[in-house]
Parts: sequence; structure tokens; C-alpha cells
Amino acid sequence: MRFVVLVLLNLPIILLALLNVITQLKMRRIGKERFRNQLITWLVILVILVTSFPVYNLLVGRPILDAHSLSTFDMVEITMIILLIYIINHLRQKIERTEHLLRELHRKLSIKLSDK
Repeated sequence: MRFVVLVLLNLPIILLALLNVITQLKMRRIGKERFRNQLITWLVILVILVTSFPVYNLLVGRPILDAHSLSTFDMVEITMIILLIYIINHLRQKIERTEHLLRELHRKLSIKLSDK
């Protein structure tokens, strides 16, 4: 049951990230290669999250890899890690857009100053 809650907590973050990546591509703010990399990254995170329960069931009972049940702290920790990955990625995209805009403004300013 805790794995279902974990997936339900993180699914909106991952879907928001996928929607953000698709929107960035449609608005031509990122290239196709970056889109592909971002899409693969978020889909891998989703697959790892969804397949963690069957892997956990396989590992239970093995002496070396025996783990206790998933605690509430573990669920919050995993959710915060995924949220931080989303926030860091989103901030990186904003910084890149701002740098691009600054370069464009600098180029236009240089052209105007050279004309005078």
C-alpha cells in the first residue's frame, strides 16, 4: 500500500515535468535532442518508481539485502528528491532562457551603438 501512495505522490510531479518538456518543445525553447534527453530522464524516473515494488518483493527475505518496510520518512524523502530534481531542472531551463535573452539584447545593443 505504501508503494501505491509513493507512486501517487510522485506521479503529479513527473507528469508536470513531462508536460513542461513537451510545452518547451512546442514553444521552440529547447531542441529535439534536449527534449529527447529530458523525456528519457523523466520516463526512467517513472519506470524506476513503478518497478520498485516488484524489485522490493524480490529482495525481501534475502539475508544480504533484507530491508524493512517502506516508512513514511522514506516516502517523503523519495518525493522530495524527485521534487528537487524537477525544481533544479526547471531553474536550469530558466537560467538558459535568461542567458539567451541577455545575449540577444547585448547583440542588439551592440548593433545600435555601432550604427551611431
